[in-house]
Amino acid sequence: MTLWAVVLATAGVLLSGGAAQAQQSTRASTAVAADQPAPEHVVWYEVFVRSFQDSDADGIGDLRGLTGRLDYLSDLGIGGIWLMPIYPSPSYHGYDVTDLTAVNPDYGTLADLEDLLDAAHARGMRVILDFVPNHTSDRHPWFQAALAGEPLYRDFYVWSDDPPDWRGALGGPAWHSAGGSHYLGLFATSMPDLNHRNERVVEEVLGAAAFWLGLGVDGFRLDAIQHLVESPDGVIANAPENYAWVERFQRFVHEVAPDAVVMGETQTDMPAIVRYHRDAGLHMSLDYPLWRYLRAAIQGRSATDLAFTLEQETSLYPEGAARATFTGNHDVTRLASQLSIPRRDERRVRLAASLLLTLPGTPFIYYGEELGMPDGPGTLDVEKRTPMRWQPGRGVGFSTATPWTDPGPDLPGVSVSEQAAEQGSVLEHYRTLIGLRNEHPALHRGDTRVLASGASALLALERTAGTETLYVLANLGARDLETRALPAGAYTDLVSGAAFAGVVPGLSVLVLRPDQNHR
Repeated sequence: MTLWAVVLATAGVLLSGGAAQAQQSTRASTAVAADQPAPEHVVWYEVFVRSFQDSDADGIGDLRGLTGRLDYLSDLGIGGIWLMPIYPSPSYHGYDVTDLTAVNPDYGTLADLEDLLDAAHARGMRVILDFVPNHTSDRHPWFQAALAGEPLYRDFYVWSDDPPDWRGALGGPAWHSAGGSHYLGLFATSMPDLNHRNERVVEEVLGAAAFWLGLGVDGFRLDAIQHLVESPDGVIANAPENYAWVERFQRFVHEVAPDAVVMGETQTDMPAIVRYHRDAGLHMSLDYPLWRYLRAAIQGRSATDLAFTLEQETSLYPEGAARATFTGNHDVTRLASQLSIPRRDERRVRLAASLLLTLPGTPFIYYGEELGMPDGPGTLDVEKRTPMRWQPGRGVGFSTATPWTDPGPDLPGVSVSEQAAEQGSVLEHYRTLIGLRNEHPALHRGDTRVLASGASALLALERTAGTETLYVLANLGARDLETRALPAGAYTDLVSGAAFAGVVPGLSVLVLRPDQNHR
């Protein structure tokens, strides 16, 4: 018989937790000015702090290092920063947290985070944290107390004396033996799942969120959003109670901070994502369906499935649902690596940037993507998270000490210092496209209509906002194509400033404005 630990604890003192600390941590913080664009209308940048910039010569990136690089992000046109986990953790990646209301000493202190928030807000940039409510580290004090037999903390996790045959989120065993019983850990033995049927657990998680919002953090990216509550019958993703949990978290965050961002790691199918918006009121979702078809379009040189997906999303997603678009993140092979076989293909790297920054949605750029930075050496996920390449040389400008992991070979031209001085570089291309997107409402908040292009390699979109109409033509093929998708008239290419002659070069994106709409 399977036994589920769902009895609510009624007594006991918590060893640690956000609920007890949240009220003590509110401070007078600067905030992003009220006249700044809405969070869904800016371009965001995902940062792995450990790999971005080392400020104290220990080979590990830190918060002070990131603060010192904010002018770079501001010059790039970034309006928001997503920090991968910054909490104390026994692992390099930080997703097995030992304290959800503290900063990893490798990265600095709470004061360093406050300085980062103030400096980012002064530049008009929001900062959100990767928030990990599904599980803790097996070294968390709660889990250690559970292993010691304390009933209060035993009920903070999910246990079974006769575990069912479930597979975890990554395909491995979902149940792990400990202390004569078994606990649920969908991601790893070292990551025991929290029991969100226990009201005290939910209150602790909400309290931790309030703690960070009180410090001035602008919201959260919710890790593993579809796995927070499992059904006893073995549904480990998108169970009905899961949607209710997300709705409660979203409502709570907006009660504390009405303008805060809540973005879900919705690594699931489109109907499930739509339901998180429609039924749970989720503010923003990571658009994994579009990511899959965007990458496939670039690699397969065909726009057909990408166009169909854009039409699907336009009709299925509820009004106001913000969709975070991306070409890469910390969990997937960098696109530049996929496009570097057998040789580095900068034309398609630029194409990917152009698509990301002209399609509907809220673009998220993974650090280094704006350089066409490939994966580094290594195994598992470390190669996707190697140090940022600021300059050529052994330490790549990341640290004066030996970096925490090997940045890989010194790749000619793949660094900020080299590309900043190179006309036509990938970095310059990103900066140009981000500038266009920030400048034109039709690109950052406009409606989208997919047009019949007449060729499988050609994507044709009409983007409109108010009186502004722009056309996006993306030729994913290797040869030039003539298009008849546009209404008759004269057009100007906003990227180059040249008049449009009706032919779209292969592997390129044009952003066009009808001449009669010039301002």
